[in-house]
Amino acid sequence: SSDSTRENIVTGALASVYYPGQRILSSVNQIRSLDAENERLKKENARLRMETINAREGLKELARLQELVHFDNKWDYPIVTARVVGRSPGRLLTTLVVNRGRAQGIHENMPVFTVRGLVGRVARVSENFSRVQLLVDPNMKLSVIEERTRVVGFLEGSDGVSLFAMIPANTGVKVGDTLVTSGLGGLYPKGIGVGIVRVIHQGDVDVMCHLSVEPFQNFSRLEELFIMQKEPDWTVQEMLAE
Repeated sequence: SSDSTRENIVTGALASVYYPGQRILSSVNQIRSLDAENERLKKENARLRMETINAREGLKELARLQELVHFDNKWDYPIVTARVVGRSPGRLLTTLVVNRGRAQGIHENMPVFTVRGLVGRVARVSENFSRVQLLVDPNMKLSVIEERTRVVGFLEGSDGVSLFAMIPANTGVKVGDTLVTSGLGGLYPKGIGVGIVRVIHQGDVDVMCHLSVEPFQNFSRLEELFIMQKEPDWTVQEMLAE
């Protein structure tokens, strides 16, 4: 055969030998490229999903703060927003830790609330954090008033979950009535929502009765709180100093 013919025969033979390998190598490269693209798309999808979640949380927080704007005009005290950063360990939830302290103008015994109603009071303060004592703490006690009858009672936590109030008997208080802070005692301003009367029990003495109260707050789901920069009245400060 001529040189050109022999060259064509050799080229064809080599192509026949190497073509399957070239196809395999090309397929492997395509698979690697697809894997890399798939991994990139997974990361991008995760990033977009996280941004969506953050955007939803931001909208929820904005809605809560907008509610506070309407709620803020009720009392003539400055209000500081705070975020929950810690909870009391153990079975009973009686305290929270928030990210505001002395550096933000927070002092002990300042009222803590949300747009739903009273949460509790500031119990201890550090430079940038504070401990909040919740209403359901067994050591928590405050004066309340029933909105409809205007009868004044005394409310306290019992087991870290429930609230109980003691009021005079035969005053017309009914299941479903609403309790708010009475303003007595000097710590809390008047009119902050506390809870709903669910059960009425006859007391140990005929002149008093006990109320089982469902709090407005779901204390296990609190995220943002509002601290009212209200100092205790002088009478309470005097009592605390003794």
